[in-house]
Amino acid sequence: MIPDESNMNLISCDTMKKIFFFPVFALISLTVVAQHDNYGQNDRDVLIKALHAVSEDDISDWMHTMISPEMRGRLAGDEGYDMAAEWAAGKFEEWGLDPFFPEKGYFQEFDQPYTLIKDKGKLAMHVAVDEGDTITKTYRYGDDYWPWGISGSGEVTAEVVYAGHGISAPELGYDDYAEVDVEGKIVITELGIPYDGDDPDSLAMWQPYVDHSNKVKFALENGAVGLIFAYHVASPRPTADPDFIFLAATDEVVKDFLAGTGRELSVVRENIRNTLTPHSFPTGKKATLALTSEYYPDGKTSNVVAMIEGSDPELKDEFLIVGAHLDHLGMMPVLFPGALDNASGSALALGIAKALATSEAELKRTVIILLFGAEEVGLVGARQFVERFPHPQEQIKMMVNLDMVGRGDSFFAWTAEPWDELLEVMERNNDRWVHRHFQTRSNPWQMPLRPRTDGMVFYMAQIPAVTFGTRGAETRALYHVPEDDMRQIDIEIMRDVVKVLTMSLIDLGNMDTIELDTP
Repeated sequence: MIPDESNMNLISCDTMKKIFFFPVFALISLTVVAQHDNYGQNDRDVLIKALHAVSEDDISDWMHTMISPEMRGRLAGDEGYDMAAEWAAGKFEEWGLDPFFPEKGYFQEFDQPYTLIKDKGKLAMHVAVDEGDTITKTYRYGDDYWPWGISGSGEVTAEVVYAGHGISAPELGYDDYAEVDVEGKIVITELGIPYDGDDPDSLAMWQPYVDHSNKVKFALENGAVGLIFAYHVASPRPTADPDFIFLAATDEVVKDFLAGTGRELSVVRENIRNTLTPHSFPTGKKATLALTSEYYPDGKTSNVVAMIEGSDPELKDEFLIVGAHLDHLGMMPVLFPGALDNASGSALALGIAKALATSEAELKRTVIILLFGAEEVGLVGARQFVERFPHPQEQIKMMVNLDMVGRGDSFFAWTAEPWDELLEVMERNNDRWVHRHFQTRSNPWQMPLRPRTDGMVFYMAQIPAVTFGTRGAETRALYHVPEDDMRQIDIEIMRDVVKVLTMSLIDLGNMDTIELDTP
């Protein structure tokens, strides 16, 4: 709007002072920041270009591409993931990043079996009533149960036995199968392990029994033909046995099977935890489990790995890593788009790559942008990268992991106490450039019981690792469901994550030394 003449004096006397003052103040402020030692030789123009290199439209476009039906939910091993990996590599090439493994281009390949879920399956409960009649209750796909890739293909009807955590650990004095006969039957098992304490020695003894595939292993060893998992989440983990059927159900389904046994699910769970004693028993009911799946034992997939080589002849052999998993659940059999989990983290990693590369910011150290394959089936891509890293691991000075980072209005970051200086760098750059509320936390280093994200693979190898995330969303995150789409994403905070981490990497990349304690 053009002001009328009656207001011109006010503008010239008051507003013009503010208009003149602001850019002078901003210039002085930015000049001081640009001269900070940790930003190296990067001047104000380079820093501002890096800060604004990625728009909300960029992030939105990348996410819409990754969650599109053409990419089939990005299941590691499937053609949809391969398409996503090729697309991401094309972005790295477009922005001028170099492949980290030159002999393979941008791809670090590895073997990865995978399973395609071909139908919605079936879960039904059969209750015998008077005079030999049977009442059948059929449950609903999604609302009541999800299929898992760990399942084989087929249909089975059998008696149902509640088998606690489904663990046989005689060396720990614990065996859920010791007092029940499950030969030819279906078992119900719980998530995780019965021990819920924090003693490091006890955790180390129980840790081998956490993995879901062990529940199938013990069930098979005891003659079971199927498993109802009391954990209502979908998962793509590949088939454990081609004839063994596995479905994941809600607590309400499990309560239906326990009805009439005189036992309440919450009480049974509490007794197991409090006494570390199995509470297994027959339910007196039968179930039908069915699923059609296709198992590909010879599947292959890859990480997508690019780098921006450092400018310093010596410090370029030190590495800063930004990681996010590119894979999701695939088609089960409907599309699981995986917007929050983890097109969000992948888009942020791409944004940081673009900001650093196109701004031509100088970093003395080498930055690696790492999109993991096969996170959803057990952190396989992260393990492949750490185990096959072609340099001494101590040359990795920092890894920041981005997983489900796309909701809310504030930041959080977590690491182990020996590495909390990394949090200080990120807080400093938030204070300088973005000004979001930022909560940080560090704890004594200890072996995690159930590592669930790629950064924990680096953490377990005692490589300095930071989990960076967002918080403050008003609604609950939709996790491992077909509804994980753009409706739950806040693009604005994702843009600010790119800014904070881009400037933090320029900061870290130009420090004279990065000396962190060893756990």
